[in-house]
Amino acid sequence: MEIPSPKRVLDAWSALVGIWGASYIALLEKLDLELASVAESMQWPLLIIGAYGTGSVILTSWQESRRGRR
Repeated sequence: MEIPSPKRVLDAWSALVGIWGASYIALLEKLDLELASVAESMQWPLLIIGAYGTGSVILTSWQESRRGRR
């Protein structure tokens, strides 16, 4: 069994943030008004992290598929 590199682990977690970030913020906004202000300040960082992770996972998948064709 191969141990994944730290970069792959970070990419996977970042992609998960991209997938679940909006749901998490919506949940915070529904729970409490104080948490809504925190959620608002977290929107852009979560978007950036999620976009990076999703793009990185897609790029890695594309590179792996290209490597398999050779």
